[in-house]
Amino acid sequence: MLPQIIILNGTGSAGKTSIAKELIEHLPRQYLNFSIDSVLYALPPSDLKAMMEGKAIFRKGYSYPTLVEGYHQAAKGLATAGCFLILDNAWTVDEEKRNLLAALEGFTVCIVGVKCHLLIAAKREKERGDRAIGLAESEFNHVHQHLHYDIELDTTSQSPEEVTRTLLKWLETNPTLLGAKHSYKRLNARLNPVQG
Repeated sequence: MLPQIIILNGTGSAGKTSIAKELIEHLPRQYLNFSIDSVLYALPPSDLKAMMEGKAIFRKGYSYPTLVEGYHQAAKGLATAGCFLILDNAWTVDEEKRNLLAALEGFTVCIVGVKCHLLIAAKREKERGDRAIGLAESEFNHVHQHLHYDIELDTTSQSPEEVTRTLLKWLETNPTLLGAKHSYKRLNARLNPVQG
């Protein structure tokens, strides 16, 4: 049985979006590729351009945490309506990770860690030209912290097609998915320590 939600988490330029595009073509049922970019690309073009250049855009409106929380709630709404989703983002803040998992409670979730050597991600970042230089490096030490993945994929030397085949083959085994449950418990313990 396929999970209703597949989360792809990793630094910018690790290959998440390329994997998502492959996945939606080859999964045996229809999924929506619902990336954080689905929200960010709804910003005014001038603000989006500024963000891609690494400039602050929130003096006039939304804070980034507000946009991320909106993304989480939109994903919950789509899932509640019965949509199957692939979520694609670099979650680097523990509270945002926990909030995502809280929003998706009650759905079958598979958490995939998309890993890539920093030098390769930084090289891809420069080549693509639509991300602030240094984004992957700023996310690298935070994006995978305190998460328990159901499966990890390494795109350092494998193509999106290769790692997608690995993920599809693994999903066919009908694995027990415990990543969301364990991650939520771990994050909750970190953010709400027992007062002694």
